Amino acid sequence: MAHKFLTVSMSPHIRRGRTVRGMISTTILALTPAMLFGFYQYGLEAVILVAVGVAGAVATEAALCLVRKQPLTIGDHHAVLVGITLALLVPSGVPWWMVLVGAVMAILVGKAPFGPLGGAPINPALVGLLILAISWPGEIGSYGYPTTADAAYAVTDIAPAEAPVDAVTIDPSDAGEYCPFMLFSGFQVGAIGAISPVLLLLGGLFLIVQRVGRWQGPLGFLLGLGLAGAIMHGIDPGAFPPGSFQLFTGMAFFGAFFLCNEWTSTPVTPWGLFLFGFGAGVLALIFRVTGGLPFGRVAFAIAFFSLLTPLLDRIAVTPFGKGVRHA
Repeated sequence: MAHKFLTVSMSPHIRRGRTVRGMISTTILALTPAMLFGFYQYGLEAVILVAVGVAGAVATEAALCLVRKQPLTIGDHHAVLVGITLALLVPSGVPWWMVLVGAVMAILVGKAPFGPLGGAPINPALVGLLILAISWPGEIGSYGYPTTADAAYAVTDIAPAEAPVDAVTIDPSDAGEYCPFMLFSGFQVGAIGAISPVLLLLGGLFLIVQRVGRWQGPLGFLLGLGLAGAIMHGIDPGAFPPGSFQLFTGMAFFGAFFLCNEWTSTPVTPWGLFLFGFGAGVLALIFRVTGGLPFGRVAFAIAFFSLLTPLLDRIAVTPFGKGVRHA
């Protein structure tokens, strides 16, 4: 009988042709509609900030590779994604040099110390954003008026642009002035790439369909934020806006679909990812209603739960048959 020799290799044994570069490019593609809408609303200033963010992140990673005498890694496009994400999460009125500093710090502090791609405990773009929010708390909230704003209000000498979340934090009665449909459609003041929940939803669903992103994190985050907002509104409607307002403003949809779905800083297990998103959503709501953070409440909440990822990964459904004792 002839012997058949089998070649045994390390997993994965079934390949689908998917690459890291392809997954990152798919994520950038999913972000493109929201980014283009931000360009339309905020004009050349927004384009410049995104370009500066990408250039700063790519140049920093390339310089580090040259200093370390390692092969260039910018070809995987991860630095491009970091720069785009950072720039889309800041208002259009932020000085360009702040975005450059944030992009450089995102790579230097958020990515490089943790080895190859995949080792960072927190999304590098969030690291850069939080450094900016802590270092320049006044400048980071420099919002610009979108193109579709009423001309009567788009004059900074009369009233500076104000995000809905900030306006309601100061005066809760302002919540009634915002139409949920208009907020969901993107007609509001906010960060460049976070003002249109409907486009972010479409981009997030595209990632899920392409199996680049998972649904547990976004669902958990939106449920946590929405339910917590509804409960607070039910306790005191005059002091807290409804849950729909919490969902359609700020960085909620960006955080749900593009930060809670980041590959390396979120749990691997489905239940762990759901609890990650749910907890981050509740914490973001707490940051909003307490008013302790002037900017980046969603970002701070997700960054905090990223540090809990190893613990949340221990939460998993027991496989069938495991732990069963036989007589």
